[in-house]
Amino acid sequence: MPDGLMSLIGFFSDFGDENILWPVMALSGVLLIVQARRKMLLQWLALVVLVFGGMLLLKLRFEACGRIPGQSLYSPSGHTAGTTFVYGSMAVLFGRLPIAGFMVALGIGLFAGAARVWLHVHSVAEVCVGGAWGLLGVLLLTLARYREMQTFSKKHQPDWSVALMLVAALIVALSLHGLRSPAEAWLEYFSHRFVAPFRHCPVTLSAT
Repeated sequence: MPDGLMSLIGFFSDFGDENILWPVMALSGVLLIVQARRKMLLQWLALVVLVFGGMLLLKLRFEACGRIPGQSLYSPSGHTAGTTFVYGSMAVLFGRLPIAGFMVALGIGLFAGAARVWLHVHSVAEVCVGGAWGLLGVLLLTLARYREMQTFSKKHQPDWSVALMLVAALIVALSLHGLRSPAEAWLEYFSHRFVAPFRHCPVTLSAT
């Protein structure tokens, strides 16, 4: 693949780094508060815990024994899961049609996963696990969004609030773009150091 195309793919993939995702999620939460959608805010926060907490547990479990020759699933792609869930949930929460937001999330997940494979960061199995977990979170949010629409006859929220949030999210994303979170390295170290002793690893870990 040409270097220019790889650089472009890497540029867009970097918008899924945790240094960008968490501030963007904070802006989404603030907008839900502004819109007085407290129940939806609580449901969305529960799914944030489910998606990111689930990926944390998966990484700790699979990374514990280190990389084993022939292993296709070592580090489930939290990058793919986070990108899919965060941007997909924005489309579901603030779009007119929740199902359309879910389809947006599906497209984001496919691109994010393919980008990680193209960049040789994750295997196909690892991005499939991450993408599926992120999509599960978006699916549950889509169902919650439909319940919200059926339960409450809410007046249409002013478009400026969503537009303002999107502009703020874009500014934050561009400002933080290129910064790399050390979370992946910390998780790998913690898994090797503290989780591995409780598993029957087929190989001896080298010092980390």
